Amino acid sequence: MKILVKVALASALSFSVIGNTTSIAAEVEPEVFATLDKRWGDPFFSADGRMLVSMSPLGASTTKLFEHMPDGSIKPYPNEQMAAGPNSKIKSLIAARISDDGIAWILDMTDHRFYGWDISKDELVKEIQLPKEVLVDHSFLQDYALDQKRNRAIIADMSQNDLTSAPQPAFIVVDLESGEAKRVAQGHKALMPEIEGGLALNPITIDKDYEWVYFGALNGRTIYRVPASSFDGDASTVTQTIEEHSKKSFSDGMTIDDAGNIYVADIEANAIGLSTPEGFRTIGNLPDGQSWPDGFAFSPDGYLYVTVNQLNRAPALNKGVEKGTGEYLILRFKPLAPGSVGR
Repeated sequence: MKILVKVALASALSFSVIGNTTSIAAEVEPEVFATLDKRWGDPFFSADGRMLVSMSPLGASTTKLFEHMPDGSIKPYPNEQMAAGPNSKIKSLIAARISDDGIAWILDMTDHRFYGWDISKDELVKEIQLPKEVLVDHSFLQDYALDQKRNRAIIADMSQNDLTSAPQPAFIVVDLESGEAKRVAQGHKALMPEIEGGLALNPITIDKDYEWVYFGALNGRTIYRVPASSFDGDASTVTQTIEEHSKKSFSDGMTIDDAGNIYVADIEANAIGLSTPEGFRTIGNLPDGQSWPDGFAFSPDGYLYVTVNQLNRAPALNKGVEKGTGEYLILRFKPLAPGSVGR
């Protein structure tokens, strides 16, 4: 079974190895904002424009989280003790979000822990350890939606942290005040990959009014949604209110603007995709030779930022061989409609 899953996974991801092969008439024109010789993870912004960027756990960086400074330099965030070196407090992460009150909620995917860091006071104000009961043996805590109306995080646990295990995806819902957490909807069809051996629940976002949580599988072509209020209830309340919303490509991150357009990190076409109930289309291209758009974030400057990290060329997804070019990007472009910071 393990061999079968590895073969299927390699086949599922093989489409994105060589970068763009076609180009479309772009509706948006991504421009290079920053370049690094190690793989970026996801970008995040505060309401006053501070920019944080995680580093991919599949990369070679010993620093887990950077602040990208206005002069273009980067420094470990919040400090070296927290985020730099083999003995740092933060072990690895993909996702963080900065709430409107200036708390950076940093999700450590190795220690299964939230750190709440006050970016104005520059101090740790909260630490939440996820209980073992809400995890599985191969939990892989991907992105999460920050529901500020209800002060909670809805984590996409893809499972499959060894990239070979059978998927057991679920939402992990965390109360950011009490620290209480629950696991819901494990194995629901909407969270599962649509191909054998594929990767499960990964992209997730929430609308500006905190009414709907949108999500899908990495190897899935459907975006589903569920009322954010459904997570007030038990597992059956969530599963009974999940509905299909729109189509997408196989994708990593996604986000939503204030008009309801969902931007998709299209890892099949190595492009920026747009998903609405009317259909899915490509709206922008990556630079030549680049692949795997990853995480999105809206900035107060009116741009939508996206990391590009050639993840398909990393050894873990490329049969043990590093094929990355050593030039990893953050792009930005003007979205089709304004978006809210925190998405």
